[in-house]
Amino acid sequence: MTEQPQIRITAEPQVIPTNCLFRVERPVYVGTLYVSDATWAAEWAPLAARLLTEVDNLKGVRFSDAEVMITMASVPEDWRVIARSAGAAIRNFLQEGGEPVKEGALDALQGHDLMRHKAQMIIDSELNPNLASHGGWVEIQASADQDLFITMGGGCQGCGSAAMTMKQGVEVALRNGVPEINAIHDATDHASGVNPYM
Repeated sequence: MTEQPQIRITAEPQVIPTNCLFRVERPVYVGTLYVSDATWAAEWAPLAARLLTEVDNLKGVRFSDAEVMITMASVPEDWRVIARSAGAAIRNFLQEGGEPVKEGALDALQGHDLMRHKAQMIIDSELNPNLASHGGWVEIQASADQDLFITMGGGCQGCGSAAMTMKQGVEVALRNGVPEINAIHDATDHASGVNPYM
């Protein structure tokens, strides 16, 4: 029996220093789902459950197509150690043929993860389609209870109108659609934008 080739995964620390993004060479989950509740994960999101069990100090996991982003409860002393541990857990789970998220998981979401999912749906259906005409996009980088940390990218990163877009566009749409959101923080590194719209 021939051994199957290892799934390639790359790790990229993010602007928010508690986050690391893993790009996987195959789809993990169609859509976007954030999981921080270990009990819920054990029933509905087996890959998140494994990560929450095997990676010390892990706060939450976001699946988005062929990406897995982890959020730590505090900034790691050495991301390389965490990245190796999380990357191995993702790779082993997928190579074993596990189902990352079970069917019906979205309908079973609850608490702060449900609030974040509602915000994600507004980003996917309203905000990003509009920002795409300017070559931009927004994403939820992290959440803390009812607070969201949003980053802007593409043409929005470094754009002179970014602050106005965040306050008058992104925040208004999210607050109208998900009134339980508390604070919305702009976590964008605007200085590193390479192709701002304005």
